[in-house]
Amino acid sequence: MLQMKDQVDIVLNDINKLPPMSNVVIKVMTMVQDPAVSIHDLAMEISRDPAITASILKLSNSAYYRASKPIRTVQEALMTLGIKVVKEIIILTASKVILNKDLRGYQLDAEAMWLHSLVVAELSAKIAHSKKLNVSKDLVFTAGLLHDLGKVILAQFFPQVLFKIKTELKTSKESFTVVEKKYFGYDHQEVGMKTLKMWNFPDELTEVVGHHHDPENAKNFPLLTSIVHIANTIAIISGVGIDIGGISHDLSEFALNITGVTDKDIEEYYLTIPELEKSISELQSI
Repeated sequence: MLQMKDQVDIVLNDINKLPPMSNVVIKVMTMVQDPAVSIHDLAMEISRDPAITASILKLSNSAYYRASKPIRTVQEALMTLGIKVVKEIIILTASKVILNKDLRGYQLDAEAMWLHSLVVAELSAKIAHSKKLNVSKDLVFTAGLLHDLGKVILAQFFPQVLFKIKTELKTSKESFTVVEKKYFGYDHQEVGMKTLKMWNFPDELTEVVGHHHDPENAKNFPLLTSIVHIANTIAIISGVGIDIGGISHDLSEFALNITGVTDKDIEEYYLTIPELEKSISELQSI
């Protein structure tokens, strides 16, 4: 009989078993890493996916992005809002298909999962901006959005194992990710990281997803990982996205030191959560 880790590997190594990520999204993620990329070429590539094109036009004209004039085409969106903002909209659209799922084993419904992902994304961007940290808004937003991707895979393929984990967590003093690893051979961070690698996503995103609970282990992008760690912890403590892991998520001292986030900052971020939820209402309905 296959060990549980081997069963997880079978899923992770079969692109057909993983949640579907549009080929257009994967291609665009590669193209935008080239500083000299042509707006015309990007617009042509994006326009190959009708659903993503429709979302770009809808969100580009929404109050959330506040475009200076009506946007009618993908090329106009790229020229008016910029490549980074349009990339953010593309990731949002593609991510909702994947993340807006009932995670029964984690006791998290689709609406709560999607809201948690959006709140962590938006709060990550807010932390980076308020502390004047040297990370780009679109990158930290995307990292925050995708951080719990691994939960989707584990919940889809191994719900019964998660029920066992839930039972053990009632009496265990070990952390949520340690208990996950005990049963699966991986925790949800590692599963998400491996999935992003299969999709050829940038190293920054794979590292954040792989270490958002233990940012001190992020070797190459510790600042970015620490920002998402703090945002995720605050979101959970505020009641957004609580699952079988409960609210016992410690804030990493390493993350607080590297970002310069203080107790006063944390209190301020915590109090802005309701306002933040209101501001992303349009993103929830894309």
